[in-house]
Amino acid sequence: MSRAVVFFLQALLAFAVLGGLFAQVAVIPATAANEVGLFPPYESVRVPFVVSAIVFVACLQVLAVALGGMLHRAGEGTVFESGALVWTNIAIGAIAAGAVVLAWLFVYVTFAEIPSPADGMDVLGLWAGSAVGTIAAIGVALLVVVGRQWLGRAIAQRAELEQVV
Repeated sequence: MSRAVVFFLQALLAFAVLGGLFAQVAVIPATAANEVGLFPPYESVRVPFVVSAIVFVACLQVLAVALGGMLHRAGEGTVFESGALVWTNIAIGAIAAGAVVLAWLFVYVTFAEIPSPADGMDVLGLWAGSAVGTIAAIGVALLVVVGRQWLGRAIAQRAELEQVV
């Protein structure tokens, strides 16, 4: 992979991490405050939702850093060395943590009394979205685990080939 492509992709990931930081500091709290201003009964669920959103974005930021680390290795041609497994472990952990946040949100929405300004469809959408998101995150984590197993085998075969040569 050429250095220019790696640099461009790493710059995009850095921009995503900084965008996530801006969302955590400014966008999420401000949006929550605006929603409470529009419908004051939301105050009772404001903190759990804001904390969930901030932690979920942090999981995405860690995932972006792990992808950046793998891109760096791809640029150097060291993907098939044992250090690459560290980045895949970090990616798996970030995806799993995001799945846990979504699962917690699903359970919270299922059992909490969440006020609704209209017919409750927004709560139903949040419930369904958190369920689907949890299942999707678990699926992605499992795919990355399979990819990690393949990477581990490729690293072992490369080491064996280097011993033969």
